[in-house]
Amino acid sequence: MEESDNRLTHMKIECKSTVELVGGWSPEALRQRLEGARSIVMTAHTNADGDAVGSLTGMYAILRRVTQAELVSMLPDGCPEDLAWLPHTEQILNGKKDIDRCREAIEKADLIVAMDLSTLDRTGVLADLLQKVKASRILFDHHVGPDRGSFEMVMSDTDISSTCELIFWTMSQTFGMDAIGMDAATSLYTGICTDTGTFSYSNRNESLYLAAACLSQMGIDPMEINHQIKNVFSFNRLQFFGYAMSQLLTEYPAQEMALMVIRQKDMDRYKVESSELTGLVNEVMKLRDIDCAILIREEEDRVRLSLRSKSKVDVNQLSHKLFDGGGHERAAGATSHLSLDATVEKVKKELGLK
Repeated sequence: MEESDNRLTHMKIECKSTVELVGGWSPEALRQRLEGARSIVMTAHTNADGDAVGSLTGMYAILRRVTQAELVSMLPDGCPEDLAWLPHTEQILNGKKDIDRCREAIEKADLIVAMDLSTLDRTGVLADLLQKVKASRILFDHHVGPDRGSFEMVMSDTDISSTCELIFWTMSQTFGMDAIGMDAATSLYTGICTDTGTFSYSNRNESLYLAAACLSQMGIDPMEINHQIKNVFSFNRLQFFGYAMSQLLTEYPAQEMALMVIRQKDMDRYKVESSELTGLVNEVMKLRDIDCAILIREEEDRVRLSLRSKSKVDVNQLSHKLFDGGGHERAAGATSHLSLDATVEKVKKELGLK
């Protein structure tokens, strides 16, 4: 898609007595694009987390209020079970199980809305379809280096806490606060909580707390959302977390680092899925003398890495250097197509871990 400066939007949030979106932001252009669409497909990245699913379901709820378009939401590998309680997750197509329905919807669409990803490559089995379709494309994202050439309009701010917060400010200023009903508020608040570790990181801007305050006034139940995020472990998952912390974790005090390596046989032993490992790397970060934690887990055809840091290591840069990954300064991820052992060896060599 041909790139043109007047077709791309970059946004920054300034927070004073009120919040304003600045730097080329045009609510009118976004409103016209969304209201003019007849068929909209919404999607997010593979291995969807709370910010991805919250963005997807939150946007679905908003667009139901403000447009007459036919809406289809999809994820490359479906909605994780631990987020299925969010509104409108029953509408989400699974790119692997429902690929024919996904293809039909994408080919019919005149607008694609992608969220919480910097490039369409992160949509897995849907990527080829989304890249070839002639529909217009809009991106909502807060990661470094969005692929501007693939989208007509890019709503991007790397300083914002989450894509869900970005969507809240963008859509409320485009369509007014009435566009944000309780379903959307529940989804967006959830994504904000999960992407900030319940306000423990990615929280440098006061806009985060203003967004949370606005959303909490819309009838949502923050305590129940927190419960759904944190207190819904299965017995097997809780057992596995204990096993992983006691048996699969190696601490490197001299480097202030910790490394956890999870093999498929470990997950099979406790009958847990990859999606149930959400939050495990954050448990490692509770170690007092650790600044950086890396979780490496084996999957069927790849190896996934989750990286976290407290203050000294820029894990966004580290993940990019290791496996062309990315994310944020304090939380990032990457995918390796090496074997698990080769991946671990490369990480240890890069970080000087023995």
